[in-house]
Amino acid sequence: MKDVHGEAIFDFYKGDHSVVLKTYNSYGEPEEMPVEVFFRDHQDFTDLENLAITSCEGKILDVGAGAGAHALFMQAFEMDATALENSPGCIETLRHSGMEKIVEEDFFAHKGKYDTLLLLMNGLGLAGKLDGLPYFFKHCEKLLNKGGQLILDSSDISYLYEDGLKKPDHYFGEIQYQYEYKDKKGDWFDWLYVDQELLIKETDNLGLKTEILLTDEFDQYLAKITGF
Repeated sequence: MKDVHGEAIFDFYKGDHSVVLKTYNSYGEPEEMPVEVFFRDHQDFTDLENLAITSCEGKILDVGAGAGAHALFMQAFEMDATALENSPGCIETLRHSGMEKIVEEDFFAHKGKYDTLLLLMNGLGLAGKLDGLPYFFKHCEKLLNKGGQLILDSSDISYLYEDGLKKPDHYFGEIQYQYEYKDKKGDWFDWLYVDQELLIKETDNLGLKTEILLTDEFDQYLAKITGF
């Protein structure tokens, strides 16, 4: 798989702040993703991010750590945080930034044990599609110690369809994305957004408990999932 977004992130880290990372999607026009969002200082964290980090306990795995904004902050405060990434560009950025514990692996291939799995920046998207949620949570269970927790955020993106955009035949939160950087395009990939009500229903069906910790003005929410 082409590491398009990782290359952009590493170039930005090395000082090229003119980096333009374009994202194509399955519902509308292409957009530019501001790469600097991956390098925010803790002073620029949102209330949702701050609450997510303070909700972490014990041994923590920051899944899809990106450039390491959250993992490095936790490490600085002597929290037992490990950054998981499968992007070579992001891994190099993490190394150069001083992240001590790094797992270079795909999330679904990893076999460690943790007390908290942290998945921010719409981390639930890793499930890919709605029917992928049971497999996603099953793998989370394998990675968690008894009594462990999952801290993640997602969004209700039904607002995308309020101005006449036709809803797809499948669940509206199932999206496809593709990155482009320096005229190189990555592979299309599935990404999932789940509204709160459906997440609670899906986790309840699996014998898990979802607690919504915060909802912001952009219909993004933070959830804690327990019962593993």
